[in-house]
Amino acid sequence: MEITDRELVWIKWRDAVGTWSRFDGESLASLALVTNTNVGWIAHENKQRVVLVAGVSTSGEVDALVIPTHDIIERIPAHGSKRAKRKVKRRK
Repeated sequence: MEITDRELVWIKWRDAVGTWSRFDGESLASLALVTNTNVGWIAHENKQRVVLVAGVSTSGEVDALVIPTHDIIERIPAHGSKRAKRKVKRRK
């Protein structure tokens, strides 16, 4: 199955970002929580994570990101309406 034949979704999710790719004890204070919005095809999915593909080249390479399922705030099928959205249950 081609990636572009899979479910196309809009996902809103939480992430932590900072100004460095690696952190030491002092730079941890620069981390911030942000909300991301991405649209893409679901390449793989299980209870822990969703692999979202945002682009595919003619050579078969893909631009993908892994989103932990517990960080997903909202997920809407791209061909659906706001009514079709799936609110994700929050873990406490």
